[in-house]
Amino acid sequence: MEHIITFLEQYGYWAMFITMVLENANVPIPSEVVLGFSGYLIAQGVFEMYTTMVVATLAGVVGSVISYWLGEWGGRPLLLKYGRYIFFNEHKFELAEKMFNKYGGAAVFFGRLLPGIRTFISFPAGIARYPMGRFILWTVLGTIPWTILLVWLGVKLGEHWQDLIDYNHELLIAMVVVFLIAAAIFGYRYLKVRKKKQAAEASEVNQVKAESEDEQILAVSEKEEDIVDVAGNTNPTTQDSIGESQK
Repeated sequence: MEHIITFLEQYGYWAMFITMVLENANVPIPSEVVLGFSGYLIAQGVFEMYTTMVVATLAGVVGSVISYWLGEWGGRPLLLKYGRYIFFNEHKFELAEKMFNKYGGAAVFFGRLLPGIRTFISFPAGIARYPMGRFILWTVLGTIPWTILLVWLGVKLGEHWQDLIDYNHELLIAMVVVFLIAAAIFGYRYLKVRKKKQAAEASEVNQVKAESEDEQILAVSEKEEDIVDVAGNTNPTTQDSIGESQK
């Protein structure tokens, strides 16, 4: 951890970018250290909030895409063969792999919010050749809240930013609770909008049916009028013919 802190102090944003790229590309560097200390540097006036958020988010996406490509190119054997050189944690990788296999794209989002799993979640997405566009979207959506939370906590904790490491499990529980609530709210709103949409579509279908029935009734009525007109025009001629025949 001391090496990471020294690296950040000496090279600033570049150091943060490199470490966050590595953390998202299967190298187990604790983002709590990188982002928490970056928040502390903001509190000290060394870093700037907006720039920190942009650099950290961009680094997260770049690292995730690298991990995706490694998974797509080398698959599981690649990580198992060379993982020991980057202190690879097979248990956490298996958790990430199972999570993706079960939940697909949603795992890319939620996996980015879970310490340890977030480091490896992109790799199984590459193995499965999950669509790149959707992968990047889920990655960005998952990276932003995690980055904001850790940096903000680093700012608020100040010199006590290392509490983020000591209370890692509590932070995980808090993240899960927050996003379960967010998911419930999102799901409720989604279902509400969907019901309104279905009701509007049903109303539109009924209106179209009513208009179609009116048109059919009008067409039948017009045909009946035509028949009456034809009959009226035909009868006088027939009567005249009968009269001439009698004469």
